[in-house]
Amino acid sequence: MSIHLGHDDPEVRQKFGSDSARLVYGLDRENERLVHISVARRGLAYGLICPHCKATLIANLKDDLKAAHFAHQGPACGGGAETALHLLCKEIIRNELRLTIPRQFAAHGTYELLIAEERAIAVDRATLEHREHIEVIPDLLLQVGALELFVEIAVTHPCGEEKIARLRRLGTAAVEIDMSSMPRNATLDAVRQAVLSAAPRKWLFNVRIERAIEDLRLREQRDAEACARRLASAARRKMEAYDRTRRSAGEQKLRIKDLPALRYLGLRQHLGVEIGGTGCFTVRPETWRSVVLATILRPRLHHQRFLATDHIVSRLVEEGYIQSDFVKLTKVLADAARNLDPEFLTPWEAVHRFLQALTKAGLTEQQHLSFALTSSLADRWRGWEAAERSKRERADKISSLVSRILDNIPEKARGSMTVESWWQVIDTKSGMARKETFVADNAIDNDLEKLLDVLLLRTSASPRGLYGLPAEGAIEEALSRRAENEAKAKEKREADEADDRRQSMIRLSEQTLNEQDLPDFLRTPVAEQGGILPLDLAEANITGYGLAEEALRNFAQARRTDRVATEWRSKLDGEARKLFGDSAARVVRQPVDGKLDGRPPLIYCRDERTYQAALGILRWIAQMR
Repeated sequence: MSIHLGHDDPEVRQKFGSDSARLVYGLDRENERLVHISVARRGLAYGLICPHCKATLIANLKDDLKAAHFAHQGPACGGGAETALHLLCKEIIRNELRLTIPRQFAAHGTYELLIAEERAIAVDRATLEHREHIEVIPDLLLQVGALELFVEIAVTHPCGEEKIARLRRLGTAAVEIDMSSMPRNATLDAVRQAVLSAAPRKWLFNVRIERAIEDLRLREQRDAEACARRLASAARRKMEAYDRTRRSAGEQKLRIKDLPALRYLGLRQHLGVEIGGTGCFTVRPETWRSVVLATILRPRLHHQRFLATDHIVSRLVEEGYIQSDFVKLTKVLADAARNLDPEFLTPWEAVHRFLQALTKAGLTEQQHLSFALTSSLADRWRGWEAAERSKRERADKISSLVSRILDNIPEKARGSMTVESWWQVIDTKSGMARKETFVADNAIDNDLEKLLDVLLLRTSASPRGLYGLPAEGAIEEALSRRAENEAKAKEKREADEADDRRQSMIRLSEQTLNEQDLPDFLRTPVAEQGGILPLDLAEANITGYGLAEEALRNFAQARRTDRVATEWRSKLDGEARKLFGDSAARVVRQPVDGKLDGRPPLIYCRDERTYQAALGILRWIAQMR
């Protein structure tokens, strides 16, 4: 390219002009060779001019400034340094007749081919700005054997697409050497090394590269066609598997997960929505869709967690609901299959569209590529589950009662009836099976418990109904056995109570009487009760026990009175011996007329009072003698 282009541009002048780079080369007007500042004399000697604007230059040597350089005699043009570098590069190549050319490398899309590595070439002849070709005037035309090579030196502006297009039409190989990073005041050796080998360089045009690129393009085309054929074949195989799976799934019996819940919640009608992708699944659409709702999304009822479509599809794969041929599909293969059958959808697309349909119906919520049941649906589902849980618990309780009742019915009467067959018994009023009607019957639980209590001999109260259980004979036998058991129990209870009363009377007697009095009491008949012994009286009944207690009290009281009387009589007998000597025994045992109620003193004496009265009589008798 011509270095003269662009240097009058203000931006170029500001960037590369004398304001930012020193001009260290001047052009010898006579022989048109560049002269470095290092061999110039101060002032206007040599008659050097600016390589760009051809203005006269003044040599400012190192004695005058920090760095030696050429300055314009008038205003600076701003392009001298770049033009000098450009001319110097061309001059070096022309003089050296050698050059390193870049590697020949072809690339098209993902295809690459290395034709030749970077290498140094020897040049037979170098022509500056060859003007034989009208379309292109290169910086250098190199003759290398029988081949021609254009060389472009890029100092400020690289070759544009228009010039490259002209080079391509011309058909001559062309290389561009990028010298834009080279300092404008670089030494000759630095410029030489850069332009000949070190500076970046590239092919602007190379017929071998162009042909290689075309070969790569054709190779890419052939590979693409082969890939398309393989893709079409793979797509056909996938669609054959798709059709087989679709037919097989369509022949299966319809199975819907948690159908009662889905029907109650109004979700059943949404399982059959037309979406597509049916052949990717091993079951009918309603089946895997019910699994998505009842098994995958439902467990999130209590924490409203969004699940990504990827996660839901992975769960379906784990459960075996997705045919293995469609677990992993590339987008390209899926698109090819869709070209064969527009109804085709990948499992991910089918699941995602189904969830989007539910979202449109107000049943699910979507966040990006994740879904969750709506709050209102989750609340209704939780309510239904609570009711169903209560229903199951009640059914389990009833089943347990029926099982225990059947266990207590003789085998002959029970026949072939089981808990399961009992649930299937048709109710005569409603015409429905027991398992369908028990929910509305609030009394069945209590009635079955009463029936079981009768059979277990816990009660004799007849149940309200038998609910189809063959328990009539068992109930009759149970009532008879209960009556017999109750009689035996009553007899034993009465015997135990009698023995308890007898033992209680013995313990009470032992606590009340001493060892001498106890045998006497137990052998003494109770005269007021017909002469029955105390223990027999207490054993008879609770009334007899009370009478025996009374007899014990009377006996104990009498014994205490006797002991007190004996003590006072002994004392009276001692006083009588003092008064009467040997005749005392006779005196105390004779009654005294009109005294002591007509009784002898010893008999009258029972306590201190009667003792004093009897002693006074004895003293009176002694005085009278």
